[in-house]
Amino acid sequence: MRYFFFLVSAFSSISIFAQNSSGGTGIIKGEITDSLSKNPVEFAAVALWKGNKAIDGTLTLQNGKFKFDGVGTGVYKIIISFVGYLPKSIENISIDSKGQVLDLPIIRLVSDNIKLNEVVVTGQATLIEDHIDKMVYNADKDISNRGATAEEVLRKVPMLSVDLDGNVELRGSQNVKVLINNKPSTIFAASIADAIKQIPSDQIKSVEVITSPGAKYDGEGTAGIINIILKKNTLSGVTGNISTGVGYLGSFANGSLNLRDRKWGMSLNGGGRYSYNFKTVGENLRKSVINDRVSYLEQFDENKSLWNYGRYQASFDYDFDSKTNLTISYAGRNRGNGGKGTQITRLLDGERILLNENNRYIDQISKGLSSDLDFTFNKKYSNPVQELSVMAQYSNSNRNDDYTAIQDGLQADSSRNNGLDREINLQLDYVQPLGDKVKWELGGKGSIRKATSDGKFYSFDQSQEAYFLNSLRSNFLDYDQQVWAGYSSFTLKLPKNWGLQAGVRYESTAIEATFKELANPDIPGYSNWLPSISLNRKFKEGGSIKASYSQRLQRPSIRYLNPYVNYSSNNNISYGSPTLRPELVDLAEISYNAFFDKNSITISLFTRMEDNSITSIKRVISQNEQDITETTYANIGVSKRYGVNFSYNLNPNKNWRLGGGFNTDYTYIDNNTVSNEGWNFSLNLNTSYSLPKDWAVSFFGFMRSRRIELQGTDNGFYFHGITVKKDINKKRGSFGLGLENPFVKSIRFESAYSDLSNPASYFTQSNIRNMYRRSIRIDFQYRFGKLENDKGGLFKKNRRGGSDDSSGGEEMM
Repeated sequence: MRYFFFLVSAFSSISIFAQNSSGGTGIIKGEITDSLSKNPVEFAAVALWKGNKAIDGTLTLQNGKFKFDGVGTGVYKIIISFVGYLPKSIENISIDSKGQVLDLPIIRLVSDNIKLNEVVVTGQATLIEDHIDKMVYNADKDISNRGATAEEVLRKVPMLSVDLDGNVELRGSQNVKVLINNKPSTIFAASIADAIKQIPSDQIKSVEVITSPGAKYDGEGTAGIINIILKKNTLSGVTGNISTGVGYLGSFANGSLNLRDRKWGMSLNGGGRYSYNFKTVGENLRKSVINDRVSYLEQFDENKSLWNYGRYQASFDYDFDSKTNLTISYAGRNRGNGGKGTQITRLLDGERILLNENNRYIDQISKGLSSDLDFTFNKKYSNPVQELSVMAQYSNSNRNDDYTAIQDGLQADSSRNNGLDREINLQLDYVQPLGDKVKWELGGKGSIRKATSDGKFYSFDQSQEAYFLNSLRSNFLDYDQQVWAGYSSFTLKLPKNWGLQAGVRYESTAIEATFKELANPDIPGYSNWLPSISLNRKFKEGGSIKASYSQRLQRPSIRYLNPYVNYSSNNNISYGSPTLRPELVDLAEISYNAFFDKNSITISLFTRMEDNSITSIKRVISQNEQDITETTYANIGVSKRYGVNFSYNLNPNKNWRLGGGFNTDYTYIDNNTVSNEGWNFSLNLNTSYSLPKDWAVSFFGFMRSRRIELQGTDNGFYFHGITVKKDINKKRGSFGLGLENPFVKSIRFESAYSDLSNPASYFTQSNIRNMYRRSIRIDFQYRFGKLENDKGGLFKKNRRGGSDDSSGGEEMM
């Protein structure tokens, strides 16, 4: 707790930066509207400057009006900024006498997606945006995301790869940190793959990919950070949305209700997805040599899987004033996935004479419940850049993994693994402008995490016709982790449109653990200084160039730590390692982004050097006269990647949008005994076309090569889909048809592993798996209610906001 009190005392003095230096009796007021629609622009940031110093700031009201009180005599300027509009500066605003009231002419803001020399509005919303520190995929602008989940959405994001099991990769690495609305969640603790299936695409506004995170972000995620931004309603009124769909392989239903008044808002949403009839057929072949004794393994399996996911969320936010906001939200999720199928196993000797054969029927199921409770307080000051944010979060997630096996027609064994993940996060962030060219960010965070696992294995006694606990195959884990962090960073505006962002983050980690094999393991804590720096230049004609460097670390998740052994397949078992150390990584990249007309392209060169890399390791052992493949995780020596990313967002005409990307990297992995190297690549294509009478069609395709691993290559795969939709009732609703993999009967996965380092004891293994994912889906969506920005509020429709003068002069363009 001493770290917590240290953080509190260290940041208790931040309020000294919040003092307003303006003074006087004059008033400056005005009104801001959209240049095309003439509608008021709500919540635009308006800053009042005198010389080179910001002395006051405010946000526009719902009627677009603003006012500065207590202004002294002198010459001022006003700087206006708002998302979706070009920034605007009003110069030489003069207050000549005490008590003067200056009413500015109407100020028109121009949308940033307008081509100024022709005043032509872009026909389709930009799908991909590039920022100084991240790439943004606007998921809500892509019609092919209707009725999907975050899993399908992430497949369409440049630089990301998501296989059909839901495993997410960024530039070839699965060591990513996934956030929801800039916050962590225990939903991702055990399995990112399971978590992203629980988030419906209807609730996703955008996905941010941060390849070189600055000091503000957690140090975890050696490949980078994926931030899923959920939708939020901010205007007055009552709105809602319902969507549903049914198909050959799955069905879904989602709904939401939003209430918004001037100062407060509430939202409720929930839904679920049920997937079925997923058939998988696999073949696993292995040759192993143990002390010069040769054996062959042949396994054939056929399985049908079921998935179901549900999610519900409630949030409340309150604006104390135009600069102070409190948000409280609660989200709950449940999941259940499993499968039933047969597995035929044959073990042969070196002469291929049958030694053993069995036929197992395996019934597996995995269930989980998770929840997040968040409190966020946000305070802006007179200078709109100056901001204080305080966040508190409690996350809880439990998981249950069970299987029961019948072997050769008789009950054989079963297993149950009960796990629990809990996490408390306390975070404070502060932004202080230092003049008009420097921004200082600092903050701190404390995280308290607890993970438990209780794995029990049961053997069936045929003579007593009952299951009995097998203590030799049972295990447990208690894992406590505390992380205390602080950071400081500066952003500088340099001459000739150059910009620099540099900072450092310090993280201290303490660990206490207990597990079956070792009651008091010596897992020492560690501390890390994580620097980051980014240099960029924006070009006047559009586009930018950026170079960045950062250090990151990856703490092992419960997936890698859990000692629970999965014995569902007798000759292939897997488990985690509780003594894993974190991996450290150096990230560097150079990227170029170009905008021309309504199009953009981005190309980046990157390198990632991992030390102490966490990698899966396979080995073959002999146990009870059976040769068994064990899969676990270990810290190996080094992993190096050198790669290039290319992405594009093109609009050949106002109705046609074409997007996609290509990623490739050369990988070298070495643990001083075994090494491997080679090329990885992936590509995606996402295109849509708007047809007459509110029809639209889209196509999506993705392909990934087999991935280079320490002991071989892992699954490559391909995926494609077609969506057709028709908007109805002035685009309040739509119905559509979705086709998933219509041109292939099944998707084929191939992998190969080997360890030939010891001529007397080695193995080679190959695996082929066919997943049948061709399906058709019909979906429907409808929005109801109305949002308004020209009324007094939800319950007082005639109430008017402050600064309600109706006078105005000539328009300012």
